[in-house]
Amino acid sequence: MPPFAWPLLVADIGGTNCRLSLVETAGARPVHLARIPTGSQATPEAALEAVLTTLAQRPRSAVLAVAGPLEGRAARLTNANWTFDGPALGRALGLEQGLLVNDFEAQAASLAVIGEGDVTTLVAGEPETGGTRLVLGPGTGFGAAALVTRAGRSVLVPTEAGHIGVGPEDPTEEKIWPALAAGLPRVTVESLLSGDGLVRFHRAVADGSGLREPDVSAADVTTLALDGDPAALMAVICFWRLLARVAGDLALVFKATGGVYLSGGIVPRLLPLAAKSALGSVFAGKPPMEELAARFALHVVTAPDAAERGMAAIAAAPQRFGLDDPARLWFG
Repeated sequence: MPPFAWPLLVADIGGTNCRLSLVETAGARPVHLARIPTGSQATPEAALEAVLTTLAQRPRSAVLAVAGPLEGRAARLTNANWTFDGPALGRALGLEQGLLVNDFEAQAASLAVIGEGDVTTLVAGEPETGGTRLVLGPGTGFGAAALVTRAGRSVLVPTEAGHIGVGPEDPTEEKIWPALAAGLPRVTVESLLSGDGLVRFHRAVADGSGLREPDVSAADVTTLALDGDPAALMAVICFWRLLARVAGDLALVFKATGGVYLSGGIVPRLLPLAAKSALGSVFAGKPPMEELAARFALHVVTAPDAAERGMAAIAAAPQRFGLDDPARLWFG
């Protein structure tokens, strides 16, 4: 496989925002170019070209991380209208080669290159060197992927874990669950652990307390909670506890002895309130598997460019991550 041509465009394309960076050479740190609203133009080609046309030096290749399922060289966003055809996009932008990855594949790849200064540890656990690592987190949707390392080779395992069902597990959840579930055809992880889910938690807490909920966004709920508003604070605590519970469950699914990493756009902003949520007992309280669950570590990725660094690492050595796959790579 020919090496990726540099400079490299990397793009983290979520359901709400698209973050673009340029990587000059293999091993270099991505340089931020722009953050644009997803769907700001009719097609991703038009949106990307609007940024690339301002550059003195255009990228020669690209790795694009898309918040949605992939089929070889094609992808579509789950929570927005853009679709991606890798070869067609490459021709439109004048790229020599490229690769589409799931957004949490990029996050999982970043676990191979980020350091201690890029994370905050919530539960220390007893992490195993070389153990499977899991990255997950809420944003516009809910993403999850694993990094499985064997004999020096790391394989990225994307998932659609956000679409599994979830139900109440303690008295507080049982009390507010009817309000959480109202209007949903099925209660999934993503319907509760996302920006819309945080608003849903706030509405449910307000209903249960006999309050009239103001018209708020997820960002508003976060701000109100940080300012000590009782309903917003309780909503965030419930959100954190469900996130820890789901993280612990998924850690069991993947036997993530290398640690669980929470990422995405929401969690770092809620980090100051994590201590109020007694996360350790929820994360590791998995009878009859408490002994195994006690080994799992829980971290928050605080580096804002983790996904871009993951994509740069993929481009520098696709074979390291099992992505030297002609069914996925495309060339101009």
